[in-house]
Amino acid sequence: MAPSLHLIRHAHAGSRTDWTDDDELRPLSERGEQQAAAIAEALADAGIDLLWTSRYVRCRQTLQPLAATLGRTVDDRTELAEGAWGTDALEVLLAAVGEGRTVAACSHGDVIPEIVAAAVRRGAELVGPSTPKKGARYECDVADGRIVRLVAVAAPDRVR
Repeated sequence: MAPSLHLIRHAHAGSRTDWTDDDELRPLSERGEQQAAAIAEALADAGIDLLWTSRYVRCRQTLQPLAATLGRTVDDRTELAEGAWGTDALEVLLAAVGEGRTVAACSHGDVIPEIVAAAVRRGAELVGPSTPKKGARYECDVADGRIVRLVAVAAPDRVR
């Protein structure tokens, strides 16, 4: 079974404490840009139909290289924004997968673990940590309207 849902924590961003503007506008760091490129390379042949993201710049930038590779657009979803309920995000993601779509979704360090926890409570097998580092992702197998398995994939790190 090929994963039909790819949950991605946004790539490395600049320091929250050093950023003086609205946090929604905080961009990826150079390291994060390299991680985003590696994520695009890793998922280029995954058959992704939908690219969904939090409205935050760092999430959108994480998916932009993949969008360029696939010739697709990245769509903002309020369910993936920082502070959103992970269970709400899970329902929206499962609905899209239930329609036969393969989804790559990028969100934050508070939302992704909630999605993972909700899936595990519903019986999913988790392979790896429940809290991803920046740029890490989960490859999720979905069957019968629920996630049955989540496999953690470590964040790519191309910094030399």
